[in-house]
This record gives sequence, structure tokens and C-alpha cells, in this order.
Amino acid sequence: MEVLKFETAGVSSFQMKTLESIMRNIPNIIEWCIDNIANTKLLSIKGVGIKAVDIVNTLGDHGIEATQV
Repeated sequence: MEVLKFETAGVSSFQMKTLESIMRNIPNIIEWCIDNIANTKLLSIKGVGIKAVDIVNTLGDHGIEATQV
């Protein structure tokens, strides 16, 4: 099981709704959460067989910039 963490900045409330939908539709994600830290959000994802590059690309396709930390 992998635990991946990503920093996202400037995520609007609309993008947060989009993010929820994206996370529900990515296979093999077991659990995910978002923590607010200053002006950024920390997205933590737990799953099996998930790859950081796939998450970054999927989020980017929906206008959400994410950087793995």
C-alpha cells in the first residue's frame, strides 16, 4: 500500500468539488484527505498500485496543480 502526498495551492471551492469527484473515480484509492496548511492544501492519498505521476496528470487535466512532497 502506498501513501502519496501532494501540495496544491490556490484551489477554489469549485475545484474542491471537482477534486472530490476525481478521487472517487480513480481506481485503487482506499482513502484520501486534505489538510489546510497556511495558503496551501496537503492532499494525502492511500492506495494500492497508485502512481504519483498519474495523480498529478489527472489533477492537471482538471486544472488543479499538484506537486508531490
